[in-house]
Order: sequence, then C-alpha cells, then structure tokens
Amino acid sequence: MSLYQIKKIRSNIDNIDNKIIQLLGSRKKYVLQIAKYKSKKTIVDKKRINFILTKIRKEAIKNKIDPKLVIKFWKQLINYSIKIERKLVK
Repeated sequence: MSLYQIKKIRSNIDNIDNKIIQLLGSRKKYVLQIAKYKSKKTIVDKKRINFILTKIRKEAIKNKIDPKLVIKFWKQLINYSIKIERKLVK
C-alpha cells in the first residue's frame, strides 16, 4: 500500500470521526430538550437503558463490531446524559 493510499484512507477515517462528533452534538441537544420534561425521579429509566443496551449490542454484532466495546461506550454516553439531566432538572 502506498503512502498516498494510507493518507486517503486516514482522511476517510477522519471524516467519519467528524461525523460521529457532530452526531454526538445532535444527541446532546436532544438530551437537553428531554430534560425539560423530566423530574428527578424520571431521569434514570432502567427499563429504557436496558432496552437501549440490548438494541445496541444486537446492532454491534450485526455490524461485526465488538459488542463489549460498544456497550462500554454507550454506558459512558448514557451516564454523561444522566449527568447533564441531573444538572438541569429541578
């Protein structure tokens, strides 16, 4: 593989990384919106969290991505969202 090909592939990876960051920003906007409708008691919805993690695990397997990696990432994302909501909900 030539240096040019490596640079081109890396550029594609960088573009995907940028899209992931943009999507995370969009997700955060929705977290901020939904916090307006929650009370302290409804911030953590364990049934919803379990549903999401199950769905994400299946999607990871379907896409041949290590489900442990994806679950770990999503748990951090969920915890980050909960932290944001706790700051906003009164």
